[in-house]
Amino acid sequence: MATCSAPFVRIGGVVETHELNGQPGAIFRDRDGRVVNILALDILDGQVQTIRAVINPDKLGHLGPVADAWTVVRETNRARRRPEDL
Repeated sequence: MATCSAPFVRIGGVVETHELNGQPGAIFRDRDGRVVNILALDILDGQVQTIRAVINPDKLGHLGPVADAWTVVRETNRARRRPEDL
């Protein structure tokens, strides 16, 4: 798991690897299991051609209950700060 996801994981977020549209990707869920966003990779000849991010709740609903992404972003940003900055 990448370091940039550490604050997200610290607030209880989960990153699930998942096949999306036949390609590798990930589903990001909040601590309650609600979908925050997805990332999907388009791979051709073993190389990443495109990275697609979807955060639109209307497009995520088929994956389950959808989180309020802006609330999760604010909480993640707070977790990113060093304790002495709080």
